[in-house]
Formats: sequence, C-alpha cells, structure tokens
Amino acid sequence: MKMKSLALSTVFSIGILATQMAWAAPAKIDATTLSQAEFNQMLQEALVNNPEILKEAIIALQAHEKNKIKAQQDQSLDDNQAALFNNKMDPWMGAENPELTIAYFTDFNCPYCKKIEPLLDRLVEEYPEVRVVYKLVPILGPSSKEATELALTVWENEPAKFAELHKKLMSRPSRLDSGAIAKVGKITGTDEWLDNTAASVDTTIESSMTLMREFGLSGTPGLIFGEQIIGGLVPYSQLEKQVKAALAAKRKQ
Repeated sequence: MKMKSLALSTVFSIGILATQMAWAAPAKIDATTLSQAEFNQMLQEALVNNPEILKEAIIALQAHEKNKIKAQQDQSLDDNQAALFNNKMDPWMGAENPELTIAYFTDFNCPYCKKIEPLLDRLVEEYPEVRVVYKLVPILGPSSKEATELALTVWENEPAKFAELHKKLMSRPSRLDSGAIAKVGKITGTDEWLDNTAASVDTTIESSMTLMREFGLSGTPGLIFGEQIIGGLVPYSQLEKQVKAALAAKRKQ
C-alpha cells in the first residue's frame, strides 16, 4: 500500500514538475510547441542534472495531501459533534458536565482495549472535567456483538449496572464466548437482558460503526477528542499531554 502511494506521489510530482518546466521555459523556447519526445528529453535532463527537483516536488505534494486530509477531518469533526459526543444511547463515565469529551471506540474482544482501559480510568480520575463516551463497535466476531448487545441493553434499562458489567467483560484475558458472557450477566444481575436486546441497539451500533469509518479508524481502540484522532494503544504520558492541550485550547475559546 505504501509503495502504491509512493508511486502515485511520484507520478503526480512529475506532473507538477512538468507543468512548472513548461511555464518556466526560456523565452526562445515555445513550450507549447514542443513535441512529446522533446519535452520528455528536457524533463529527463532536468531530473538528471538536478534530482532534488523531484524530491522537492514529492515533499510538496505530500504536504498538500496531508493538509487536505486534515481539512477533511476538521470538517468531519464539525459535522459530527453531536453523534460523537452527545448520543444519549452511548454509555459514558467521568464528568457529569464535561469540559472535554473523549469518544472511545472499543470492542470487548480487543486486547489493546483491555490495556488502554486502565489508562482511561486513571485519566477521568485525575481530570474530573473529562468524560469518556463508549462507542461500542463489535468488529471482532459474533461474541463481540453478543457482549455489545448486552452492554447497550443494560445501559438503556439499568445504567447503574453498566460499569460493573463492562469491567467484568473487559477483564477476561481471552476472547469471550456465550458461556462467559452469560456468567458475567449472572454475576452482575443483568442476565435477564441476555436474550432481551433493546430495539435501539442495532441503530446505536451502526451509528458508531459509521463514525469509525468516517474518521478512518481501521481497528480498536480509537480515541477522538478536541482536534485529535488517535488510532491504537498509546502510553499514558502521550494521552495526558494531548488531553491537556485539548483542555487548554477549549479554555481559550
């Protein structure tokens, strides 16, 4: 994939370079009347004599593409604020009236989610102005869907029991199966919802999946807050630094 991207960048860079050369051709040369062979020769000589031209063109194109992607992400953040941070069907922990909300895309079978969860717990403890919203995306098989259906149904009907249920589902070191999910349901007093999924659950899941695709998150965990889009497991020091920056930016608004 990277090789394909580099090849495309090279092609476009040569196109940019060719255009620049055509406009910059000496007055005695009418660039518009050059034959294809003459122009190819002129381009080849320029690249041989000054290969830095191509390098600079590629760098310029990459910067342009990066800025374009950033602009698209910023627009997506503006367009999806409510869906990301204020969907009442999404479970959450932390601040009742947050200064900063983190949208956290997670799957109960994701080993990296199991590692980032203690960091998020620590974060909301050390920063009581922060809320974490769970965007449950069951991308790792049928048992992920089964656990997610239970968790979202419990949140809708008995929200006070969600935190314990979520913690016990996440604490299992190996992949979940129906038996393990049923056992957790019994331990947490939520087993009545195992075969009684709320009607809203599929809509909530689809909303989270759509947002995940919108922001180019290919897996879990994924975090979105402020202007940050973080895919994958990150150390607490990095997460805390970015949260501090996001809080500072909000306080300046």
